[in-house]
Amino acid sequence: MAELIRVRHGVVLSLRTVGDYLRCWGLSPQRPIRRPTSGTPRPCADGGRTIRPSSLAFAARAR
Repeated sequence: MAELIRVRHGVVLSLRTVGDYLRCWGLSPQRPIRRPTSGTPRPCADGGRTIRPSSLAFAARAR
């Protein structure tokens, strides 16, 4: 925001000043969306019932 203010209006403000103004106006920085990093994997579109040819080759080599 400080950079945008500087470019558009030619006024240089410190980050703290910009933060204070935004807080007074009721604005706050948005946090990034938390995405799951682990846990249950999402199911496949076909429900996981499809056997891939690479899986068959792997199983044949394992025998």
